[in-house]
Amino acid sequence: MIQNDKATILVVDDDPFVLESISGVLNKCGYCVLSSGTAGEAIAHLQGDNIDVVLTDIMMPDVSGIQLLERIHNHDHDKEIPVILMTAYAELDTAIDAIKKGAFDFITKPYKIEHLISVVAKAVKYNRAIQMEESYKHALEGTVMDRTQELTDALTMVKDMSREITARLTAAAEYRDTDTGAHISRIG
Repeated sequence: MIQNDKATILVVDDDPFVLESISGVLNKCGYCVLSSGTAGEAIAHLQGDNIDVVLTDIMMPDVSGIQLLERIHNHDHDKEIPVILMTAYAELDTAIDAIKKGAFDFITKPYKIEHLISVVAKAVKYNRAIQMEESYKHALEGTVMDRTQELTDALTMVKDMSREITARLTAAAEYRDTDTGAHISRIG
């Protein structure tokens, strides 16, 4: 399992040359890169590694990039991972379908290195923002739970004190009534 402060990019492409070239470019940019030649390998990485961004080809023999996108976003743990789709056969309908299914971006091959790096950097920032939001949300939920417990404990203490005061006042009133009754019977 990869534990690193650097963003981890999962590159998925059935073309070994593309896989190697993209991985090399991203490694030089300081990213930790995992490479997969199939969607099955990619799924295994997603289940075992902490992935920040997935960069996948659309046209692959076993599972298409669109199907991989759907699998990623249907998995509870990976729903927010930005998925960037790549294809050499850019069709507007395919791009629209990919975006509707939650793709972060769409890159056409041959790609410009600057564009690839820019899109990956944006996806990493997006993922980090989502992770930060989740972290704040969990911290806030923890704080709310702690404060709620404190209020519950304080309310229980107030109720217990109220019962104690009521019991003491009732006992004092009964004592006073019996003491006053004994005092009245001595006078009469």
